[in-house]
Amino acid sequence: MKSYLTHLECTYCHITCSADEPHRTCAECSKVLYPRYDLRAASADLTPDELRGRPADMWRYFEVMPVRDEANIVTLGEGFTPIFKTDRLGRDVGCTSLYMKDEGLNPTASFKARGLSAAVSKAKELGLTRLA
Repeated sequence: MKSYLTHLECTYCHITCSADEPHRTCAECSKVLYPRYDLRAASADLTPDELRGRPADMWRYFEVMPVRDEANIVTLGEGFTPIFKTDRLGRDVGCTSLYMKDEGLNPTASFKARGLSAAVSKAKELGLTRLA
């Protein structure tokens, strides 16, 4: 699979830097760096038919994840947790369509599982870990 990751961009000053070397925060202002993708190209290739047969986890969307090589994925099967419509709670808070995601079904029972899978996988890719 092809990665559409292009670079990292500071969320504050918009400076860009390489996604292929380690960074903690923006070197200019110390704010968060977000991965950026060529979404136009990705949308041409990532069709519903292309995604349909893939595993039911967060890595089914590999092309728009911050890892370039599938060999670096470290996962327990995170993601693809269900979304439930909550009619009664929605009415209580004045919403006609309120949904909740059940992140407790992740292998770690936490929403943090997705971010950590991506972070550990990228750390492995950048040679920052001794994972096999």
